Amino acid sequence: MKYTLLMAIFLATPCFGEDGDMLRFRNGDQLHGSFSGIVEGSSILWKRKDVGAGVNFNPSEIRQIVLRGGRPAKSLQGLSHIGTINGDRIPGTVRDLDGKRILLETEFAGMLEIPRDRVGLLAPSPLGGRVLYNGPFAADEWEMARVKLADGARMIKPKPEEEEIEGEIAEEPNVPVWKFSGSAWYWQNKNIGTALVKKGGVPDRAIIRFDLAWKNRLSMAVAFHSDFVQPEIGEDDKNERVNVRAGTPTSLPGFFGKSYVLHLYSNYVMLYRTAFDKEGQPRPEQVRANNTSVRMGNSGRASIELRCNRLTGEIVLFIDGEFVAQWSELTNEDDLANGYAGTGDGMGFVVQSEDSPVRISEIVIAEWNGMPDAARSLQVDDADIVLLSNGTDRLAGTVKGIHNGKLTLESRYGDFEFPMEEIAEIRFAKSRLADTENMTAEALRIRLHPIGRISGKPLGGDGKSIRFLNDAAGEIDLNMDSAVMLEFEPSGSFLDDWDVNF
Repeated sequence: MKYTLLMAIFLATPCFGEDGDMLRFRNGDQLHGSFSGIVEGSSILWKRKDVGAGVNFNPSEIRQIVLRGGRPAKSLQGLSHIGTINGDRIPGTVRDLDGKRILLETEFAGMLEIPRDRVGLLAPSPLGGRVLYNGPFAADEWEMARVKLADGARMIKPKPEEEEIEGEIAEEPNVPVWKFSGSAWYWQNKNIGTALVKKGGVPDRAIIRFDLAWKNRLSMAVAFHSDFVQPEIGEDDKNERVNVRAGTPTSLPGFFGKSYVLHLYSNYVMLYRTAFDKEGQPRPEQVRANNTSVRMGNSGRASIELRCNRLTGEIVLFIDGEFVAQWSELTNEDDLANGYAGTGDGMGFVVQSEDSPVRISEIVIAEWNGMPDAARSLQVDDADIVLLSNGTDRLAGTVKGIHNGKLTLESRYGDFEFPMEEIAEIRFAKSRLADTENMTAEALRIRLHPIGRISGKPLGGDGKSIRFLNDAAGEIDLNMDSAVMLEFEPSGSFLDDWDVNF
């Protein structure tokens, strides 16, 4: 009775600014307050300053805990990390490696010792450059745009997810909007016509990576190097504007201005240059490629990676780590058809088909060093692959060790020694890795900023640190300063608001 009464008070009481964490239940409910630790084995202790006493929740009731509005108290300084065979990405610097174990120095848990056969990836210089954005963890990092014939695209800032989204777009009847929830953006509308955009942050040489899930029929456009500039249209010119229909290529300049736009379908992809001509009319032009066929189906999920270089004109697409298509644009001409069309530093998404639910998550924007291969292509059965940081040179063989900041590689051409700062990535031979079937089920996944995720069985801790049992590294005491989210998933199924709302 007391527990029920407290829950009723919690859910009915408005959020106060000092309670910066949010707890999201599996049934879709959410509760603001303060994450105060893990007690009594694995119970979650939750407090609110306006109520007083805390309440313990069973992790089986919880889907996510978003900490400090998705912002870290202190971001990790380094991007170097390792990848374990259970899917974790543990940030840190490899201090020593031999045939049996790896010593990883971390900012959040000190020195960790991990069996070598539990590690499939070492990434001293991940993605070839700085990670400029990793999210989404907060709604206000993104904006929404709609095409209005006379005034061009207009933007609104979405409100925090617990509030109704208000503003120019929301005031219009039956206008669809994107929904931010937890660590993903959702498009759940039967109608179309609203883009989700990020103005700024895409460098000249960029990697844009995101996880995409969809149902029914996939038809989604992804813009990059967008400037969002719209032409000035006077009262006398309104009737001369091209009739722009939502879901067609002519609508794309109204969302993104001068840009490149990749259109993803279930079985093929298309790339457009978008801009306006001198009369202010939208002008999309298709960029040809030798092969644009894909097999993604009517419902599913995929990891999408775009690599684009404004300086050389290269645009490359990977899906689930496999090469799909490449386009080459000239860069020495000012004409739209011959030069590199994308002059801005923004990006965006827009669904182009009715009744086509979409979820976008795990968005990463990073600098690209020009590496032409997908990460998956670097891993083979019987050899370790070392990729150097220049993006092109690689060697196959057996990594014998890492000591005093240098890696020793034994290959068919002889033995080599490389300083770790010259190495971008190492993929260990699949045949030398442990069997994943013997791994224990994980009950908690902790996301770090700007990169990293670690899973394990929670053992205890307060709001400042968590102790948990990781399958590879054993027991870890993790400082929570760089953590932005705790994720709880039921064993054997994945239940989130994607499934609840659809």
